[in-house]
Amino acid sequence: MEFPFSNTDQNLRQHHDLTIDSTDQIESGAKMYADWASLHDEIQCDRGNQSVLHKFPAAVGREVACSVVKCIAHNLSSAATNDEPSSLEDERDVKWTMEVLCFGLGLPLTEHETINDCVKVYVEWLMSLTQPKPCVPKPVVKDPNPFAQVILHHLLNLFKPRPDCGVDLVKRQALLCHRVLRAIEAVAKESSILTRDTWETLLKFLLAANDSLLSPPTEKDDISDHLCERVLSVLFGIWLTSCNKCFPSPSLWKTFRNMCIYWRHHEALVVQWHKVNHVLTAHMIRTMYGPNYPQLVILEDDAQMVPAEMNSESITQAWFRFLHIVQNPVDLSCPAVVSNTPRFLQHALTNEALLDPSQHECLLKLPTIFFKAMRGVSIMVNAFLGLPQDLKDNLMSSAAPSTRAAVATPSTPPGQRKSAKPMSVLTSSLTSKVSSRSSQALKVAAPAQVNLPVGKISLETRLPFAPTRPQCNSILHLFGAWLFDAALAGVKLHPSHAAPVSKERRTSSFIESKQQSLSMDLHAYHPLGSDNTYERGRAEACGALCRIFCAHKTKEEILPVYYSRFYLIMYYGLQTEEPEISGEVLTSILFNSCDLLRTDLAGVQILTPYILKALELVLSRTSAEFKMSEQISYIELRKACVHLLLSILCLPLHFKDLEIQDILSTTNVVTKEQPRTFLSLKNRIIDLLRIALTNETDPTNTQMLLGGLMLVVQDLATCEETESMTVQPGQDTSDSDVNPEPRASTSSGDSGPHDNVPTSRQSVPPRDLDTAHGLFGHATSLVCNRLMASWKTDLNTALAAMELLAGLAKVTVTPPNILMCKRTVKWICDFIVFQCSRPAPNHSRDLHTLIVAAFKCVQLWLVDHSSLLYDKECLHYVLEVVELGISGTKSQAKQQEPQSVKAKVEKDAKSVATKNRASDPPRYKGTKDLMPASMRVKDAAEAVLTCIIDQVGAFPPPCGPESLFSLLDERSLLKYAKGSSLPEQGSPFRYFVIDNSIIVGLLEQPLGNVEDPLPTVTALIRGAFGRHAWTMQLRHSPRTSKISSRAHLADPGRPMPVEDAGTHHNVNHRYFPECVDKINKTNADNSIPPLESLTNEKEKEELDKMKVFIESAASFEDDVSLKASMARQTKPYPDPQTECKPPEICHEYQTARLFLSHYGFLSLESLKEPSNRVCSVPPALVMLDSTNTALFSDLESLDFIPSRDNDTLHVFYVKQNQKTAHDILSNVTSYNCVQPQFLEFLHSLGWPVDVRRHAGWTGHVSSSWKISEPDECEEEDYMTGTGGSLYDGKQQALYWADVSSELAIVVPSPETYRLRTTSSSTLESGHSTLNTSSSTGSSPHSSGLPSSGINISASSPNASPQAPHPSPRLSSSLPYGSSTAGDANLLKPKSLPLDGERLSRMERESPGSPPESGGSNSSTGRPRRLGRQPAAMMGPDTKILVVWLERFQDKDSFPTADLLSVTSTGQETAGTAISSSVPKAAEKDVYIIFIHALQNGLFRVHIHEYEKTQTKMTVAIPLVDGMVVSRRTLGTLVRQTAINICRRRRLESEAYQPPHVRRKLKIQDIVNKYKCSFSAAEFYTALFQDVPR
Repeated sequence: MEFPFSNTDQNLRQHHDLTIDSTDQIESGAKMYADWASLHDEIQCDRGNQSVLHKFPAAVGREVACSVVKCIAHNLSSAATNDEPSSLEDERDVKWTMEVLCFGLGLPLTEHETINDCVKVYVEWLMSLTQPKPCVPKPVVKDPNPFAQVILHHLLNLFKPRPDCGVDLVKRQALLCHRVLRAIEAVAKESSILTRDTWETLLKFLLAANDSLLSPPTEKDDISDHLCERVLSVLFGIWLTSCNKCFPSPSLWKTFRNMCIYWRHHEALVVQWHKVNHVLTAHMIRTMYGPNYPQLVILEDDAQMVPAEMNSESITQAWFRFLHIVQNPVDLSCPAVVSNTPRFLQHALTNEALLDPSQHECLLKLPTIFFKAMRGVSIMVNAFLGLPQDLKDNLMSSAAPSTRAAVATPSTPPGQRKSAKPMSVLTSSLTSKVSSRSSQALKVAAPAQVNLPVGKISLETRLPFAPTRPQCNSILHLFGAWLFDAALAGVKLHPSHAAPVSKERRTSSFIESKQQSLSMDLHAYHPLGSDNTYERGRAEACGALCRIFCAHKTKEEILPVYYSRFYLIMYYGLQTEEPEISGEVLTSILFNSCDLLRTDLAGVQILTPYILKALELVLSRTSAEFKMSEQISYIELRKACVHLLLSILCLPLHFKDLEIQDILSTTNVVTKEQPRTFLSLKNRIIDLLRIALTNETDPTNTQMLLGGLMLVVQDLATCEETESMTVQPGQDTSDSDVNPEPRASTSSGDSGPHDNVPTSRQSVPPRDLDTAHGLFGHATSLVCNRLMASWKTDLNTALAAMELLAGLAKVTVTPPNILMCKRTVKWICDFIVFQCSRPAPNHSRDLHTLIVAAFKCVQLWLVDHSSLLYDKECLHYVLEVVELGISGTKSQAKQQEPQSVKAKVEKDAKSVATKNRASDPPRYKGTKDLMPASMRVKDAAEAVLTCIIDQVGAFPPPCGPESLFSLLDERSLLKYAKGSSLPEQGSPFRYFVIDNSIIVGLLEQPLGNVEDPLPTVTALIRGAFGRHAWTMQLRHSPRTSKISSRAHLADPGRPMPVEDAGTHHNVNHRYFPECVDKINKTNADNSIPPLESLTNEKEKEELDKMKVFIESAASFEDDVSLKASMARQTKPYPDPQTECKPPEICHEYQTARLFLSHYGFLSLESLKEPSNRVCSVPPALVMLDSTNTALFSDLESLDFIPSRDNDTLHVFYVKQNQKTAHDILSNVTSYNCVQPQFLEFLHSLGWPVDVRRHAGWTGHVSSSWKISEPDECEEEDYMTGTGGSLYDGKQQALYWADVSSELAIVVPSPETYRLRTTSSSTLESGHSTLNTSSSTGSSPHSSGLPSSGINISASSPNASPQAPHPSPRLSSSLPYGSSTAGDANLLKPKSLPLDGERLSRMERESPGSPPESGGSNSSTGRPRRLGRQPAAMMGPDTKILVVWLERFQDKDSFPTADLLSVTSTGQETAGTAISSSVPKAAEKDVYIIFIHALQNGLFRVHIHEYEKTQTKMTVAIPLVDGMVVSRRTLGTLVRQTAINICRRRRLESEAYQPPHVRRKLKIQDIVNKYKCSFSAAEFYTALFQDVPR
């Protein structure tokens, strides 16, 4: 098959790109039909439909035709019934008969029977081209093509309109035309004998029929009204069939193209045109880009228009010609152009009521026709951009997009045209006719707005552009001329933008003339003012252009002329003032421009002021104040506006004083206005963000705005800190933290947090938003107010607010806003009180999640602003809420509390501030029933309480933030203890459990650095919140005394006697004073008679003897006393026999007993079993069996349970067009392969640490929470000149930590990938085994676990963040490069746990550890006992990947599945970890944060959920998908987002338990396994026994 001028069109089609680069190609395309003549005049002047009977009077012809046709039809019916041959055997007879039939087809409709018979005969004869019947004359059967050509000429008479006919007659004519069209369709599709002449005649017939019916202005119920859609569908359908069987000649194509100009006032033309365009476009895309490219889904009936056997070359040729068949569709917005045809001018001349052809009633449909034309172009634009679309719901006929793709991208029509050459005679007549009313003639009749049914579209459902989409230039070459002109339809241009009027005829497409299209007269056919009549079509054009420019790829070039025209269109489309505003255009632009400011478009920042003004119009109001597109809801429009707002937040502080050029300014005009800079927009942007957050009601939009607020505060604070700006906000000195002790006025003035900024006054712009101090205070106040007023019942919004407040707690502002910090903490506490006080039916897991998140937020605020606890009221408030969380009630709650908590926010703040005072009598916990809201809430409150006691004011500890607690353990203590013993000889530690929650290990041996021989005890205290090491001495004097304790313990000696005793006075001591003798006696004094008066004579003698004996004894005693006194004076002084001697100094103490006794733990009550035996709760003091060596393994397992949540961030660098894991990992081996901003970004995430000397989390459990001894570390030089591979976890990693979480940042390298794949192959070889045993008293031994990152158990040291850092204990890490892990000589433990469990940990793979062939069991060969599996306690396995992209489009080809193998941390779920070290496909919760450096120095962020469990929670903030962030805040925001994502997943997971809860459960498990069931006597006996030394 030959294609006319196919060599010209081949330049227009190129696979994978449609770019037209050569000027020669453009010029050759412009002359497509220039050398070919149109057949329009030939068709109009064709006499082939004239019969000889037309030369006779009409009555004669009618009589002849009626008689002859009736007979012929009767004979035909008879012959057809009986299969008889036709009586017309000669060719001469057939031709004569055809003359009669020709005349009969042109009879008036009153002769319907005759016309019907003529149609019947000709239809039968035409069918001889497919299956001839015997009733058909033999000459026709023998050579049907010439007769068919004549028949087609004659049938044209049937399609001529008959004026002044009734509706019934017109309907009958339409039925006959339908019958003919069906026959012609059947012949064209089924016949295989049609010659080229017949095909051309057939196409000419269809063109003539359409021209006859469609050229005149449409009148109601005329023949064109009935046949319009049908006759056009047959024309386009048969034309497509002809392209397959006999490609039409260029003359026919030109004729078709020229005739369409006269039919454009029919809506069916545009609908049918786009049906064909869409079908052919779908085939083109499939051919050019393959089956994997997003397809344009077509209606099944429409898809059948293209023959199945039609080849791709024919489709290509037909597609390009059909695309331009109606020439410039933008002319549809100009009634004067559409009506500038002979038929319209003739109608205007003959109709006195019509002054101007452009005012004809049928042109009222032009806005709808223009809209559908532009929507069809939009659909093709979307198809080339790779936006999946489905047209199965007859999009073009209903104008209601039914699917997300078609609707998600409104499109728009091309430019406007200059008037075609008018006919001189008709024009002059018409001009003279309407000269008196020329002003009215120039004005377009205002068409009625047609409300088409449309469907709402969503921004979230839009799929991304296809990665292999063509360049923007290519699409603009095809559709740009139309779209640019259509986007300005009806717009009055500024004088500086108006081009000089060209006298040349306007072209129909860009292909015809690039130069003319790009320099069109934009004033042509524009009314004197902006006209929104055609704004729907204009909105489609603007939307399509926005999508095209948003599809800009990294480093892609777009012609400057396209940039300039697009920015000009955006200027007029973003107008917000009357009368220039067009609501639908503005809606379409904003909705489709989400990516406009984040795609590196050259000079796009010039639009920032106009975009900001449009955003202010939308976001500052709660409802639309302009006409919106029916397809877009106001919420979705606001969401698009929020995306745009997030793109401009960093511009003011980034560009600062850079001037923004004015689109309206010209070089010849000098303006007196000051140049507009980016910094001048800062206050407007911040104020808009504040107002939008106040007015927003949609949860998704609110969360995005919260992320933007965090970005603004962080950016401004960091900028001020970087520039060392001295901020002096006008605040009271009492608010500063110079004196942490708050004044009385501060406490009294801060009566309630909610009355700080009332809700009714939030719209008042603050005075100091231009400083970080003021913005910080207003941001916290606004968020807290909105949290209590509107967000407290929405899970995701409240969580986002908590994440924002947690981020604000870490923002450094100068000077600190202590008053606002205090109010913020009170606000959060009030939020907790409100949630806890809600009725029981409202309590759910989601509600408790909010409370837990709020407690975590309070904890962060207190740690980062420790001076808040110096405020008594603030401290009381916090502790009161902690008590509420732990017990469920407050000790000082009033009776009105439940009602006041449920009150409104404004009243709630005041009531909370006045109802609970420190002076109120408390209700002690012993009298309260412990009924917390849930155990999760209780655990969270306990964590806050412990943090207040342990960490507030003391974080970070002296050893750094990587370790919250002591690094000492049994092994390290015994190393420095005197007379230390090995575990096999019995442990020198005594272990006691206090209150079933604290394990105390007491070492009675003094440490080597203790010189004083005093009672010394060293205690290792393991609790739910970590491990502490205490050393205590019982001293006689404080350590500050200069005299040592040894001096106090030495014998001071006998003091020398003192001779000078002073004056000795002899005093007679009396029992009563002398005056008692002067008192007269009474009878009572004589009541006791003297002894003599009671004795008789005999008794008196005995009494005298007794007196003698007494006197004799007294005399003897006096004599002895005198002799002894004399003897003492003769002896030396002092007397050795009587002198007092001090006891010998004690060097052995039972300090464990002393410690327990002095701290009150040794009472009898503490040793008694609880009365309630059902709960099996052990006594308050329990001794553990330290002779069981398995105890030490369980203690080690306890130490490996984390005290903080630990997360890992894996960072990758992707160069342009890289798609394989190996190539991506190789980038970081050299700094020459990465951008300098990447290394700066890495160091902003955390600080470098040496994994061998790091006590915190390193990214893998095998190297975490331990410090190797110097003799265990091979000194290796750090790699230099790397692009980040130094931090792959082998030597170094990046680390960051706060009081509640720690984050390791790992940059995997090729070595990491090699080790992972080697480990994977080892596992596949069957070397991975895991033996378990349930024997309680057995000692732990290593199971043969290869280095695959296997998660062993919760009781084994699996994933413990740093709490009880076993650093010295687990110091036996394998040297990098060793071949096996079973060599005992390589293991140099410095901790008490035996080698079994230690080996199992060492064999687990780390990012830098070598692959193992399998672990060897310990010498005993007994399997290790496994405890509780960590999968049931650690929570979800969430992986966060950060990917740095040089080319943003490479995000679509990032090999996530391949790179997951290098992200193992050893904490994967038990099932996945035991089976394989390579993550399975079922691995959930993989989040990817893509970062792309824009050319303007900012960074674009894209957040992708690779695999995510179905959840009701959204992605955490502050980073939001599509956000543009500054260089100074990138690292901070990425880190916060990663931590918040993991924190949200843990909050939602039912399998997660906080670290202190896991430790508490482990302690209880240890107590149950190793407690000594002693009676009180046995306990004291064991207490007095010595332990091994």
